[in-house]
Amino acid sequence: MFNDKLVLADGTEITLESSQGIGALQVKAETKTAACALWEKFTKDNLAQTRVKNDLGETTGNYPDMVLDHMIGVEAPDGTVQVTFSLRSKTTEELLTERVALLESGQQTQDDAISDLGQAISDVVEGGTQ
Repeated sequence: MFNDKLVLADGTEITLESSQGIGALQVKAETKTAACALWEKFTKDNLAQTRVKNDLGETTGNYPDMVLDHMIGVEAPDGTVQVTFSLRSKTTEELLTERVALLESGQQTQDDAISDLGQAISDVVEGGTQ
């Protein structure tokens, strides 16, 4: 019996039915609603650090900076859904785009702080001349 689990960054553990690598993780969901709820767990933050562990709880793979490439769901006659999640590593372009956005955000914070400091100094100078 296959008992590996995918562990997302928030600690969510997803029991795998089978796996053909990180690009084909098969999961059984009890209903379509459960399959959709599971799909919602595959967020950018949760895929920032993922790992696979075996039935002994040992980590067998660490996967940073992953992206949900695609998902396929097939409903069985009993109402369960066989879902295949295909993860992939972020491309260099995706990683660089994120880093640039982070730098720009940090620069805006710094610019705002400098502006506030300039205003505070101006207020002090104006108050000091009266």
